[in-house]
Amino acid sequence: MVDITKTRDQLKERAAKDLGIIEPGEALSTEDDDTFDGLVDPLIAQLSADQIVYIDDSEAIDVAFFLPLARLLANIAGPDFGSPINEQAKMADEAILRRMTSTRPTYEVHKGEYF
Repeated sequence: MVDITKTRDQLKERAAKDLGIIEPGEALSTEDDDTFDGLVDPLIAQLSADQIVYIDDSEAIDVAFFLPLARLLANIAGPDFGSPINEQAKMADEAILRRMTSTRPTYEVHKGEYF
């Protein structure tokens, strides 16, 4: 069965793998899990405030947003694990999310309303 959503725990695990903290099949330590968990809600709020993407439920993250969101989480968690924030990677992932949520042109002819 194809996943259409991912959970908050899956997001934290993916971000930890991106940072090289855990290997596939390993679990996050309680301290590391708490560190990532404390950053998920602020990240989601910041993305919403910047009008990049709105995620209403961190337990049902659209699979299309999952990888860029995990990379953003890994990027902001980086300083806690000895890795600096990469602004270029942050901007690239935000641009991906913006592109995925942008309005597509309909190419319909606009009908004028006359008074």
